Amino acid sequence: MKKQLFQYILPSMLAMLLSGFYAIVDGLFVGNAAGDAALGAINLVWPLQCVLNATAVGLGVGSAVLMSTYLGSEKYEEAKRTCLLGIVLLFIAGAVLSLVLLFFLPQLLSFLGASGELAYLCRQYIVIILCGGIFPVIGNGLNPLIRNQGNTVSATVLMSTGLITNIVLDYYLVFRWEMGLRGAGLATIFAQAVVACCSLVFLWKKQGELFCKENLQFRFSEVKKIIHIGVSPFGQVVVPSLVILFTNWKCIIYGGNTAVTIFSVVSYVLSTIQLLLQGIGDGVQPLFSFYYGGKKKKEVSWLYRHAFWISVVASIFFTVIVYVYAGELAKLFGIQEGLREPCVEAIRFTSFAFGTLGIARLTCSYFYATGNHIISTILVYIEPCLLLPLFLQILTMTFKMTGVWMAYPLVQLLLCVATMVIKYRMEKEK
Repeated sequence: MKKQLFQYILPSMLAMLLSGFYAIVDGLFVGNAAGDAALGAINLVWPLQCVLNATAVGLGVGSAVLMSTYLGSEKYEEAKRTCLLGIVLLFIAGAVLSLVLLFFLPQLLSFLGASGELAYLCRQYIVIILCGGIFPVIGNGLNPLIRNQGNTVSATVLMSTGLITNIVLDYYLVFRWEMGLRGAGLATIFAQAVVACCSLVFLWKKQGELFCKENLQFRFSEVKKIIHIGVSPFGQVVVPSLVILFTNWKCIIYGGNTAVTIFSVVSYVLSTIQLLLQGIGDGVQPLFSFYYGGKKKKEVSWLYRHAFWISVVASIFFTVIVYVYAGELAKLFGIQEGLREPCVEAIRFTSFAFGTLGIARLTCSYFYATGNHIISTILVYIEPCLLLPLFLQILTMTFKMTGVWMAYPLVQLLLCVATMVIKYRMEKEK
């Protein structure tokens, strides 16, 4: 089981990192080639891009968890039908969501706080992303379905092809041909189209019988189960975008566009570590679901204990690394010298969140993978809907901009304590 654990966790961490690296790579190239304002624009519209990714992960993980549960119960035909149903849902959601976001784009940009030149820069990037929005939904959504069938290395390789494509295209479109934000958007969408197409081809070659008419049964009871399971992983991906949204509002109030630019670097660092730590929970989730479906409680408990300590070690490691190398991270994104010192301070404040973030994410994954969807959903959504706005409001009244950077670590500490208390009580009741 130790071998299984690492075979799932390590590729999952890498795959999660790669899935979120598109915007980070865009930020690296744009920040160095087009300046601070363009970097701030990508950060400001990231919540819209994140909605696409979150929908993909929600439907993909929801389908994958249900499929793994069926596999653990040796219900192989149901597992095949669930996999194909998940693919169909990804196509539908990708097309519909892209059209809706495009239709309401002016209102959404205003809601996000974009105005004047910043709104113009935002449109240059996000319109291209939304026009090809079906590709990130399909590509990111198929990854959990491929991984949960035991193809962990293949799932990671497929995500890697997209990232490599994105880096190459960013270099030519943004740096060499000076297409700015439009070039970054085109690079991202083309790269995600590569991932989506390669993932579909992989599934076709690996499981051609999956795509037969007999498996195409659109059963609303199954759709309901997928959505119930997927609400929590959807939230785990979309919550960072809500964190960005609320924090951007406070940055605009207390520091203007300069603070938004600083937070863009902080959010890139934050999202990178979040994805790596979330990869631990997502990686062990197929094993949780499989053994839970087979009613093997001892194996599930063993997996959680070992994944917990992996998460603790990884969290401490990332906290130390980010704190020590905060200055180098600020330089990496091309931040001007005058903004570098406050940027380093903001990064270091945020790094204290990593020590507890991984534990909370792992425990939420454990809950939704073992049938406790409601508890997982509450824990995921209480952060953006209650705790973060509350802490931002209270802390900024006293500490101004420093209060903005203090809020997220304190929220993560509180969430970690809450998840551990709930899990302890659940274990005690058993």
